[in-house]
Amino acid sequence: MSRRLLQLVIPVIPERRMFRIHDPAVDPDAPGGPLPPVGALISANREQLWVGSLQEDIDVRLVLEEWDGAPPPCGDAWDEEAKSSIYLRGQVSVSMGLAGTAVHGLRLAGGVGDYAVRVYAGNRDVVTRRYAALFDRHLNPLSDEFQQEKRTLEGLERYLVQLWRGALEAVDYGPAPGEAEAPVDLAWVACVWVAAAPDEWSADPFGVLAAAVDLPLVLALMVACWALGGSVLAAEAIAVLRDACGGGTTGLRREWSRNGIIA
Repeated sequence: MSRRLLQLVIPVIPERRMFRIHDPAVDPDAPGGPLPPVGALISANREQLWVGSLQEDIDVRLVLEEWDGAPPPCGDAWDEEAKSSIYLRGQVSVSMGLAGTAVHGLRLAGGVGDYAVRVYAGNRDVVTRRYAALFDRHLNPLSDEFQQEKRTLEGLERYLVQLWRGALEAVDYGPAPGEAEAPVDLAWVACVWVAAAPDEWSADPFGVLAAAVDLPLVLALMVACWALGGSVLAAEAIAVLRDACGGGTTGLRREWSRNGIIA
């Protein structure tokens, strides 16, 4: 059963009706961010998750949690739910735009990698209706009565954001920053090495490669790699090579892991 590793409860001031969860190294205002979550609870790309709010002038409450595995569903305790994933380098920040940073560089036990994210929201419509009712009563927004009633709405709109290591679903945002897909010729070299001697390449990789050049199997493996698109997705390529090499994929895994193909 999964365990909760941390819980942080904080007030958040939404800017332009949203707040943003992201890796601290990412500038949420830089070009290339997600689209604003208009009419949706969340909007995401690989390193940012933007959470939509219905408030601009009223603080909301955020509960941020990290779990060591998928947490149990929250059932009917919340009005809305959304799921996504985000790449983090072991820390997470919560940005409020011009209002500042609610959390900066909160360290996560899960370390660097992809995190599944589950977002819950509650009382969004309730707060919106009650705030609009203050204006319907023609109260002066600067009056003490208006400000006192407005304060009763602070934190009533609430959000729960749960993070844990692991993919919720496969979401392809492309290579992680700093990682490049292996070129086609590197994939072919990996095919040659595993075909020739899957467990001997580390001792003399260039000798193994030279000895493998005349093997008829090399051409077949190169064709198989090319058919998979050149970059050789791990699961598909391993299946092909296992059949061709009689299960000898240990050396291939070592080489690909060094080049960022297999995490």
